[in-house]
Amino acid sequence: MLGQPLQLGTVSIPNRAILAPLAGVTDVPFRRICQEAGAGLTYVEMLSAAAVLIGSEQTLRMICRHPSEPVLGVQLTGKTPEEVAKASRYLAERDFDTLDINMGCPVRKVVKSGMGSAFLCDPERITATVEATVEAVPIPVTMKTRIGFHKREITVEDTAARAARAGAVMLTLHGRTRECTYGDPVQHEWIRAGAAAARRIRPDLVICGNGNILDQTSANAMMRDTGCDCVMVSRGALGNPWIFEELVRGRTGQPTIGEWRDVVKRHLAYHEEHHGGHVAAVRTMRKHLIWYAKGFPNSSRFRLEAGHVDDFASARALVDGFAAALPGTYRRFDEGGRNVREAAETDPKWSMDRELDRGVGHDGLAA
Repeated sequence: MLGQPLQLGTVSIPNRAILAPLAGVTDVPFRRICQEAGAGLTYVEMLSAAAVLIGSEQTLRMICRHPSEPVLGVQLTGKTPEEVAKASRYLAERDFDTLDINMGCPVRKVVKSGMGSAFLCDPERITATVEATVEAVPIPVTMKTRIGFHKREITVEDTAARAARAGAVMLTLHGRTRECTYGDPVQHEWIRAGAAAARRIRPDLVICGNGNILDQTSANAMMRDTGCDCVMVSRGALGNPWIFEELVRGRTGQPTIGEWRDVVKRHLAYHEEHHGGHVAAVRTMRKHLIWYAKGFPNSSRFRLEAGHVDDFASARALVDGFAAALPGTYRRFDEGGRNVREAAETDPKWSMDRELDRGVGHDGLAA
């Protein structure tokens, strides 16, 4: 099912496994790696409409597209319908295939500014923002949200109905509220309820399930339990682009250490090509190296050294040395298997987002 093509309005997606827009992560190099592994649709990380409109240098650097990227979306959040629509017009002229409005980001700085999950506290603004954006741009408009703001008040059915009436072509539903942590279960039943509410109004609306998509088993459960049309992978792809080979191409088994080395070194090459060879560029790659190490024995030393590497030559040597120390046929998670429960209860981006109160677009313009 996930390997089948998907239509978003006028845009054809080759399959139904989508890489989520992730702040500080989904830059050109990481998107290319995931696209090569099979991701059908990827996104530029979430942007602030205000930052787009004032021409923030950092934001403008983030919206570039590599010639190799086949289908690319961009995600936006903002304070008013007018602001989002105006920024959307600007982005629609910059070679994006589809535009997503974020109404689910839980980061405190974003919510405090009236963006992200804050939309869930102002339902009329949901309708007005989607309508204004659909009217403003010629490309398909989608929307990503959560099942509610508070745990005690699930609002997904109303939210989904509003998205359907306002003209979104796809609705991505994360099965947690804004209050939830990643230790809270993803509530498939509420994604199903939201999908049903939307489809009563628009039977052709694409529903995308999001939350704890960590492997084929969890993706199958999402599709089966919710009736969604596709899945969006978030932290399941961190250090693990192979998840798309598993979902789309039916790959069984984790990569060998040799396959791992080749992909990590290709990611390093893409990162240096795109960001440059300076120290600051290398430092933005460190987190990826640390995430890539998961699933191999004796990786603590690798993670420690990766957290201090300051040049790409040293990073490549570190990867080569680590791979050379293991048998060539060794596969990730060979010892003990994959701990899905542990992965479901942790979030490697937590310190980047909620703990550090990360804004959108790196530059703090959400404040």
